[in-house]
Amino acid sequence: MELIDYMRKRNQMTENEWENSFDKKEQEILVLRHEGDVTSKRNGFWEVSICCLAYIDCETGELHKEECRFVFAASEKEYENHLIPEFDEETVYHLKVRKKLPEELPEIMIKRLDFLLVDVIEKNAQSPELEEILTEYKKPIIIEDDILGELLYDRTINSFEGHIPWLDKNIDISLDVDKDNKSGITKARKAMKELYLSAEKRDAEMRTFAAKKLVDLARDWCESEEEALKITEESFAKRIGIESISMTSGGLFSAYFRDDDIFAGHCIIVNGSLKKGIQYARMGG
Repeated sequence: MELIDYMRKRNQMTENEWENSFDKKEQEILVLRHEGDVTSKRNGFWEVSICCLAYIDCETGELHKEECRFVFAASEKEYENHLIPEFDEETVYHLKVRKKLPEELPEIMIKRLDFLLVDVIEKNAQSPELEEILTEYKKPIIIEDDILGELLYDRTINSFEGHIPWLDKNIDISLDVDKDNKSGITKARKAMKELYLSAEKRDAEMRTFAAKKLVDLARDWCESEEEALKITEESFAKRIGIESISMTSGGLFSAYFRDDDIFAGHCIIVNGSLKKGIQYARMGG
């Protein structure tokens, strides 16, 4: 099944059809709620998905150390008036649920475990096993790199965050790679170090590229023709300054520059790769 066909079919489901995509059998589970939730518009209702780190089947007592979600429907009125129920992070809930039935997924989609919420039996339920998982989950994950320094994993965005001296200032860096992707971490570190060790050359290239691509837009933002005439590629390149860089395991990077009020405080983003060089420059949010 193609992704577009799957998305179209799912979005055309009525609330009743959607609920029928879950097993009729009800079961009780303990879930460890953690960061993240998703609200998606469907056919006449909103699907709310609450992310969980692990769960226990109350009937068998089996612990499942895998991420899952419990989902429920919300009405347009609930959505518009901010009345959708909220669930506290890092909390164990005792729930009555119905498990998602098997379905055909597009190849590019990752299979996930969803439960339809029937009832909340208890909040702050006691579970030593899930509490142990939470304790382990909250431990900081740190990489010590001889060049990049200390990199701390941020679970909310699945990346390693740190700081490096870049020419005459310190900037933020991110390795956009999951903590469990060992080979990806190695590749991202190597790529970031390659970029960093040629900082002077790379910095000049990115400034020049951004100036060439965005100078006309910068002039359009000026309030007067006189002010616009003062903006040249050279002056543009000198005014902007790098503040952060993110790197993927494949050597793709995004550099974020302060705009020195050229675009009223909007950042400037330069994208490229170590293999192909700089490819794009645009005004950010």
